Amino acid sequence: MPFFNRQNNDDLILAIQSAGVTRGRNGFRKDKGGEKLAETEDDLLQHRTEGTDAFDTFYIGCEKFPHREVFHISSGGVL
Repeated sequence: MPFFNRQNNDDLILAIQSAGVTRGRNGFRKDKGGEKLAETEDDLLQHRTEGTDAFDTFYIGCEKFPHREVFHISSGGVL
């Protein structure tokens, strides 16, 4: 289950919450139709699906290739 730092990820959280869904021949998927439209005050670029795609890639990578090692960082570098 991913957790978000709400104070630092307002745009990503809003983009995830407002991402539309379309139904195609292969099932459901994100609606990317708005990506080609010009940016407006009501439709900012950071609230579109590009950021959510980057998060999806990161999340799937973490799930598929979990990293088990833990690194401790001190002021002198990695221990």
